[in-house]
Amino acid sequence: MIQRLRTLSFGAKLLSAFALIIILTSLAGYFFLSLSVNRAFTDFSRGRSSQQDRMMFNLFRILYQQSGDMNTVLEALTQQQADLPAVIVNSEGNVVFTPDLSQVQVGRHLDADLLKMGIRFALENGQQWTFLPTRFLVELELEEGYLQRSRRSLLLAGLTAGVAAVLLSFFLIRQLTGPLRKLDHASRNIAAGNLNERVNIPSVDELGRLADSFNEMAASLESAESVKKRLIADISHELRTPITAVRTALEGLRDGLLEPTQETLAALHDKILLITRLVGDLHQLALADAGRLSMKPTLFSIKALLETILETVGIQLEDENIQLVREIESGLPQVFADAQRIEQVLLNLLSNAIRHTPSEGSIRIGAQPRNQEIVISICNSGSGLSESDLHHVFDRFYRADEARSGDDSGAGLGLSIAKALVEAHRGRIWAENASEGGACFIFTLPASAEK
Repeated sequence: MIQRLRTLSFGAKLLSAFALIIILTSLAGYFFLSLSVNRAFTDFSRGRSSQQDRMMFNLFRILYQQSGDMNTVLEALTQQQADLPAVIVNSEGNVVFTPDLSQVQVGRHLDADLLKMGIRFALENGQQWTFLPTRFLVELELEEGYLQRSRRSLLLAGLTAGVAAVLLSFFLIRQLTGPLRKLDHASRNIAAGNLNERVNIPSVDELGRLADSFNEMAASLESAESVKKRLIADISHELRTPITAVRTALEGLRDGLLEPTQETLAALHDKILLITRLVGDLHQLALADAGRLSMKPTLFSIKALLETILETVGIQLEDENIQLVREIESGLPQVFADAQRIEQVLLNLLSNAIRHTPSEGSIRIGAQPRNQEIVISICNSGSGLSESDLHHVFDRFYRADEARSGDDSGAGLGLSIAKALVEAHRGRIWAENASEGGACFIFTLPASAEK
């Protein structure tokens, strides 16, 4: 039975559950309502004539007390053909007196349930007789007919309500399972590779919000697939140029078209280094994505690290005719991080700044504590970044000029690596345009309690 239920659709299961609930509720309602009607009718019937029955019984008891003999009373009632609206039942349950209008014959035995409706009285010899108003005998059939009609009415009402409830449940279930079927169809299409599939459910309830979340998920998958394809194309393009150059040079050397001079070998070596650097950058990003980037954190001074790096790039800045502005506060807290990784972040940001700073421009290096963090900024003069660049500058292989050449301008991975390394240290990194012009790259690192 359970195995068979598992094969049913979700809508069939809901409809079966609703139908079972409706049937059980209808049966319970029919039982309790029938019992309530039966009791209410009996109480009403008894309460309506109980005072009249008591008066008739008192008259009968006075006759018995005056004669002192029950047989004498019964003979008198029979001879005078008294229209006493009651039957007299002896202690054995047999009728000993019945009015002429009654359909009950003398000597008929009445059951105990019927005798309970009468009034019990004791004779002088101790026997318990019963005074039973004839209305109970007459109304018993009327009551039974009334109760039967009431039961039929209740049953008809229950069936009507049950059918209406089942039809309404079917309609509601269709409203519920319709969107679910759409979601199921769309999910199957997405699983088959159709990532542009969307679901249109014009509703503001939970199903509507589920459809919106599904569409957002599908859009994210489609975007991720597009990014993956673009990434593969970018990697292929970045590797193709140096590999083609190396292959062409090697073929030229093999065929004797090129001489194995120092210049030729140096050019080949530079291309090999470019490929190695690109593969190394991709490897670092893959490790960062997998959360397996090796870190060796130590407690060090970020100010000392900045000073060392600036001394290293100072000569290059002089050659490029770029002014360096230092805004490094003294007394900076120490940081607990991997010094080599943070040095790589700073070198990548400085390299990017130098590459986009015009001659006679300036680069401003800043570092200051703020809210248990150290905020480090590298800003360069120039034209700044467009709105699109601000959103995509940390994307892999992204470059503002959209160039995809194998020159020294880089492969567009430096900022992506910087972002991955900063986030691995539980920091934040972002880009913004400076108010005085140019672009700023800012990142934070958690400050240590020790200085």
